[in-house]
Amino acid sequence: RNSFAKTDTDATFMRMKEDAMKNGQLKPAYNIQYGSEAQFIVWADVFPKPTDTTTLIPFLEGMHQHLGRRYPNIVADAGYESEENYAYLKAHKQTAYIKPNNYEASKTRKWKHDIGRRENMQYLPDEDAYLCSEGRKLVVSGIRHAKSRTGFVSEKTCYTCKSCKDCPRKADCIHGNHSKQPLDERTKHFEVAKVFQQERQEDLARITSEHGIELRVNRSIQAEG
Repeated sequence: RNSFAKTDTDATFMRMKEDAMKNGQLKPAYNIQYGSEAQFIVWADVFPKPTDTTTLIPFLEGMHQHLGRRYPNIVADAGYESEENYAYLKAHKQTAYIKPNNYEASKTRKWKHDIGRRENMQYLPDEDAYLCSEGRKLVVSGIRHAKSRTGFVSEKTCYTCKSCKDCPRKADCIHGNHSKQPLDERTKHFEVAKVFQQERQEDLARITSEHGIELRVNRSIQAEG
């Protein structure tokens, strides 16, 4: 949502961290990004984008052009995770230490006991299929390609249950209350971006390693402080 204010037509309406009225008021603003090393700010940039995800690549490109170097380790919080960012870092031989955006939620009891989540289903690698809590099989039903706002194309594999008829746990498994189709007529399905999930798993192993924990603690102290 662009600001059409006469003073600054490039600004974007954003929620500010300082909310004096406590009402989530939107104001025309910019997203300031900076990178630090050894308690020094080594690069900063400004973007008219409210989210951090799409700022990582242009930020690193700008830093490379002006500093003439690429840092081997990129440590960032959950707001920067995306398949495109993983692909970019791998292409430039930089190691991602990015906190997955579902990291905190995945540790909760609610997440772990949600039978409708793909992560809580048994995967059958030989068949490329999943088994739900009731032992019903979800098989590949198609491939979909999604293009992001930046033009990045991600491949997603669609999985659909062979039959959800008379399933006693259907209401706990199929989420989404905005569907006009009655629950009895609905069938469980979900999509998986396999490349993204593979990158996320590798990244998760790195950030939970001893070295990864040290890097994230240092990021928190330096960047947040």
